[in-house]
Amino acid sequence: MDLDPYGRREFFAGAGGLFVCTLAGQKVLTDRGADVERLAADVPVPPKVRAAEAGGAAAGGPAARPTLAKAVGARREYWIRAEEVRWNIVPTGRDAMMDRKIKAKAKFTAFAYRPYSPGFEQPLGPATVPGPLIECETGDTVVVNFQNKLPSPVTIHPHGIFYTQEMDGAYKGRHTDPGGFVQKNRTFQYVWDAREGTEGAWLYHDHGPLDPLPVYKGLFGPLIVRKAGAPRPDREFFLAFHSFQPPATDLKRAFSCVNGRAYAGNTPTLHAAAGERVAWHVYAIDNDFHTFHIHGHRWVDPDGGKVIDNQTLGPGDSISAYYVEDNPGRWFYHCHVFSHLHEGMNGWYLVGG
Repeated sequence: MDLDPYGRREFFAGAGGLFVCTLAGQKVLTDRGADVERLAADVPVPPKVRAAEAGGAAAGGPAARPTLAKAVGARREYWIRAEEVRWNIVPTGRDAMMDRKIKAKAKFTAFAYRPYSPGFEQPLGPATVPGPLIECETGDTVVVNFQNKLPSPVTIHPHGIFYTQEMDGAYKGRHTDPGGFVQKNRTFQYVWDAREGTEGAWLYHDHGPLDPLPVYKGLFGPLIVRKAGAPRPDREFFLAFHSFQPPATDLKRAFSCVNGRAYAGNTPTLHAAAGERVAWHVYAIDNDFHTFHIHGHRWVDPDGGKVIDNQTLGPGDSISAYYVEDNPGRWFYHCHVFSHLHEGMNGWYLVGG
């Protein structure tokens, strides 16, 4: 079978077909960009959200100011805004693993979470895919002041940590709470509890009415609940395995990504040194299963004691790998689903002696 006219990367990227799904009452084709504003316009405002907005207006101001949350333990507070950002999936224009040029267009308008100083006074960094790390220790109360600047209602929904129904950040049709339908230019304050038993590396993501389209456009990020007083590793890496598909990007092909980029030299290049305690936290946030593999390395399953060098994770799963570095060199980390590997889900891991 002669694949030369199409090319290996294009062959894998074109395998998705033309499956049609329905979102907010509109058909979404997998080979072209979805109109987010049009989709959002067809979603009615849920009753609880409408009532909360009316209450805010009756109180003499817009329902955009965060409420005051009372922290039970130490208070970890964040200000995070959802914004549009022009994003380049392959900024170098090259695949360093195969040492070849990537000719496909790779720029699009992403949705991304951005960290701000208290009161949204000023940005603490750019809007990025993934969003900023949310971290805490057991016993802490996490307060996330979330502001939406996107053309559709979006949210923040956490994994792992404890939260009440009102703090779920999930759209539930007519039963939706205000935190599950944060409209443009509105702010909502999420309050979560890092209780005993919620320790681990997790993730957060949009779970609003257009789910999963905003997630596929970049609205996700890492969350970690540390055991109180536990020592930190010397090197700690947070990696999202995901894809950018044509409905989210309006590009001609799909890209399999690590932290918003595709192909070694664009994905995060990670560094460690022999003797250091290393931790990898990897989560999957698209419609596929993935595997996490580090060349030349292995780790031990803390539950069963099994030695692992390639671990499977599905959509919404997260895994952690811990070890003491003992193998200097230039290594790959990547997904071992071969189509994902060759669509860009790989990167460099450089270990000094």
